[in-house]
Amino acid sequence: MASGQPLRILELYSGIGGMHMAARESGMEFEIIGSYEINTTALEVYRHNFPGTSKAHNIMGLTADHLDKLHPHLIMMSPPCQPFTRQGLKRDVEDSRTSSLLHFLHLLKEVPRTPDMILLENVAGFETSLARERLVEVLDARNYNWQEYLLSPTQFGVPNSRLRYYMLAKQKQSSFLFSPSNKVEAEFPLCLCIRGEKNILEDGEQCSSCSRPVLSVIHDLLQRTCSTHQPTIHSGTTTNTQLPLQLCYYLDHTSDMEPYFLKDNILRKYHMILDIVNGESRKSCCFTKGYSHYVEGTGSVIQHNTEVNMSHVYAKVEELSADSPEKLELLRQLQLRYFTPKEVARLMCFPSSFTFPETTTRKQRYRVLGNSVNRYLTFGKDLTHSISEALSAGFTCCEVHQLQALLQSSTRPGQGVTGV
Repeated sequence: MASGQPLRILELYSGIGGMHMAARESGMEFEIIGSYEINTTALEVYRHNFPGTSKAHNIMGLTADHLDKLHPHLIMMSPPCQPFTRQGLKRDVEDSRTSSLLHFLHLLKEVPRTPDMILLENVAGFETSLARERLVEVLDARNYNWQEYLLSPTQFGVPNSRLRYYMLAKQKQSSFLFSPSNKVEAEFPLCLCIRGEKNILEDGEQCSSCSRPVLSVIHDLLQRTCSTHQPTIHSGTTTNTQLPLQLCYYLDHTSDMEPYFLKDNILRKYHMILDIVNGESRKSCCFTKGYSHYVEGTGSVIQHNTEVNMSHVYAKVEELSADSPEKLELLRQLQLRYFTPKEVARLMCFPSSFTFPETTTRKQRYRVLGNSVNRYLTFGKDLTHSISEALSAGFTCCEVHQLQALLQSSTRPGQGVTGV
C-alpha cells in the first residue's frame, strides 16, 4: 500500500456496518470498495447509517477475478459464529453456514493479488475448529504471517464480557511490530499501562510493570480513552483495567422503563438464574441475539429500583413456597428490566452517530446487536494522527482498529447511541 493512498477496505459479513463506522469515525482516508451481507434487517440498519452505500451481496457470488479487480488493502470479516458456539451443535465445516467462509478461502488461494491485511473475528471456540485449520493453511500458502487472540472488552476497561477470537494476518514482507507467536494469546502483546508524565518511556522500551514493549501512540490512546477510569497509580504506573467504568455511564437516563420490565412469568420461572446488575456494577454478561427472547445465557438484566436491597429480597423469596403470591410481589419490587437496545449498543461501543431505523422492532435490534462486533465502533476523529503514527511504526491498521475499539468507550452521561 503506497504512502498517502486511501485504505481500500472490503467488508465481508458487513452486518450493521460496525467496520464501516469505525473507519468513518476515525477520520482517516479510506474507501469501502465492497460490502457483502444478506441479512435483510442488518442491511436496513446499515443503509440507515450509510445511505446509498450497501446492496445485498452474497459472498458465494464473489469470484477470484472480481476480488482481484477490487484489490483490497484490508479485508475485515466476521463469519457466522453458530457453527462454533458452545451452545450450538459445533458442526464446524459441515455446517452450511460455514460454506461462505470456505468459498472465500478458495478465492484467497486462487486470487493473483492477495490483500495486504486480513482481520477476522469470531466466537471463542473458532480457534480449535477445522475451519480455522483450513484458514491458516491458506494463509501459510499465500505468504502471510498471523497472530491470534482471545480477548474481551473487560480486559480493556469496558464493563461487558464478550470473549472473542481475533486473527490479524498480514503479508510477510510487512512484519509485525512484535514477533507473532504460534499460540492463541490471551493478552495484548504491547504495554497497556497508564503512566504519569515522569514515567514516559520511548518506543520499544520494556515496561517495568508488565514487561511488554511500549508504543507511544498506544500510550497516548490509553491516556485519552481511559482518563475517566481514575485508577489507583502505584509507583507512577498502573494498568487501565484496574477500575472499569461503572454501568451507570452506559444507561439511559429516563424514567419510562416499564416496557423493559421483566414479565411476571419470567420472574416466577427464572428468577434464580438471572444475572442481575445495577448502575454501580463494573461488569455485565455478553449480550446475544436471543436477548429478551430467551433468558439463560443471553445477557444481564438491571435492577432498576436500587432503593430495595436485592439480597434481602432474595433471602425472603427463598423462604417462600414456589406458588406463594408474596414471592412475585417481592421480586416486582426490584423492577428488574432488560437493557434497552441503545444501552446494549453503548456497551458494545457504538458511537453517538449510530441509530436504528424506526421500522425495526426491538427484537430485531437485539438480534443484530447480538450478531455484531464491539471492537471497531468507537473511533474518535482525533485519532487520525495516532493511526498514521502507528501505521508508520509498523503497527498495522488492523491492530490499531482492534485495540482502539476494545479500549475506547466514547459514551459518557448524556452521550452515546441516539434514536429509538
